[in-house]
Amino acid sequence: MPARPIGLFSALRCTLVYALLLGAAAHAQDGSRLAPEQVLVVYDSRVADSLAVAEFYAGSGVVHGGAGGEPGVRPGVRAFDLATAGIPVLPTSGNIGFTRFRTDIRAPIRAHLVAQGLELNIRCVVLTKGIPHRVQDNNNGNIGDQPSEFLLQWSGRRNATAASVDSELALLWQDLEAGEAGRSADSFADGWVINPYWQQPAPHNTFSNADALVQKELAPVFPMSGRIWSLGVGAPETVLTPGDMLLVSRLDGHTVADVRASVLRAQSIVYDVDEAVFVFDESNANGVADAAENSELDNQGDALSNSGDDYERSRDLLLSDGRFDPAHVAYNSANGPSGFLVGPLLDFGGEGVLIDGPVLLLAHYGQNHAGGKPNDGPVGSAAPIYAESFRYADGAIFNTVESYNTRALGTLGTLFNQEQAADFIGAGGTFALGHCWEPFALTIPDNEFIVRNFVLGDLTWAEAAWSSIPTLSWMHVVLGDPLATACRTSEDRNADGVLDFFDVLDYLGAFDAQDPSADLDRNSVYDFFDVLAFLGAFDEGC
Repeated sequence: MPARPIGLFSALRCTLVYALLLGAAAHAQDGSRLAPEQVLVVYDSRVADSLAVAEFYAGSGVVHGGAGGEPGVRPGVRAFDLATAGIPVLPTSGNIGFTRFRTDIRAPIRAHLVAQGLELNIRCVVLTKGIPHRVQDNNNGNIGDQPSEFLLQWSGRRNATAASVDSELALLWQDLEAGEAGRSADSFADGWVINPYWQQPAPHNTFSNADALVQKELAPVFPMSGRIWSLGVGAPETVLTPGDMLLVSRLDGHTVADVRASVLRAQSIVYDVDEAVFVFDESNANGVADAAENSELDNQGDALSNSGDDYERSRDLLLSDGRFDPAHVAYNSANGPSGFLVGPLLDFGGEGVLIDGPVLLLAHYGQNHAGGKPNDGPVGSAAPIYAESFRYADGAIFNTVESYNTRALGTLGTLFNQEQAADFIGAGGTFALGHCWEPFALTIPDNEFIVRNFVLGDLTWAEAAWSSIPTLSWMHVVLGDPLATACRTSEDRNADGVLDFFDVLDYLGAFDAQDPSADLDRNSVYDFFDVLAFLGAFDEGC
């Protein structure tokens, strides 16, 4: 091994330490990160589960009437009790009517923020277990549970108003329903709105919200009028921008205990780059990151909602970054039971491809996996339980290509035997993205931006999640602590959830000793590229 010039390395060490400390100081003073005081927790004290989750998350000091003595996992967040607005108790089934959503959820939140002078201060809304998650269609309430009929409602009649409560609240200040009378393309509530924050790598606070309360003049996308609305082309204040929307996250699951456990798992996340496993189970795919749309479910639609061949692009992003062990990036493109990825915690009779976690990202076709599935049939089918078979890392993420994977919140059950995000949360998962009505393959959230902005980056969970979702006023639900961020053991050397001077010293020592942990790009060469990778990640912070 050739000797390294002592003077050069000493200079490198001093330069690196100085640069890292400057970067850390700048990051600590950076006000762009989503802050607790910008988060509003919405609950109903008349609903026991909602009250319990709100008090646990925000603390007894701001959420009154609960068990008491809760310090709050995120002290400093704000809270609003819907019961104080004088509205009837909300439905506990999970569904709420198109009109009642506006009068009993949206209007009280608006009024509260105006009364408190917080219209432009709140950037994120957190919904709690017990708050409905599905806005029913204005013309045919549960048509979103009927894929073929809903496709006709959206594409033929151009009059689909069903959505998630969460996605509607992302456009809290917009009266999308203005003019809605049950006719074709008569309001912006018909179809979906393009998400201006989709694919963005920057914190939400970097976008001005000065015009958030101005009604936007969205433009129809021809010939998709009534199906897709663009951001607008009028005066600047009437064009929808990332700052005009709110980030919306939900603390929900099958039980309050499940929710509490998932929130605790979201604190001080440190992903182990040598152990964490990524599951990309696609099926019926060619395994190539195709430049153009094809028949694969992760590559549907045009540039309005499709950023590219998502499973392959996400896989390739992780491999090119190099920090995570490439042997633990499990990509599958095969059909049938022999290509279906499962975990070790359930017995599938020897069928399926075994992935022995801890899984960090579960991206899976699930029930949409082509061909048979392990133990497929009326008894022991893999479809509704495969997420419960894996072992999960703290901070594990669920994003499957299944239309109704967040349907089973409230008292609603599953549909079409599809796996549920709530099952994943109950099995040890932390974060999830999903759909409460039929979303169509065109609008599935992109794993690529979850990986880029959260797993490899420094955005909060709420920011990364909404950067992955191409549409608003549509079907998406984001589960998990919106303020959570993640570190990696490649930078957080002592795995304490904080990047500090001790991590710098540890990395420099490992680099000097040519320890494999200092070879961040895993090319067996210890050079300035590794130092630059560490410098960049350290500067991003946790």
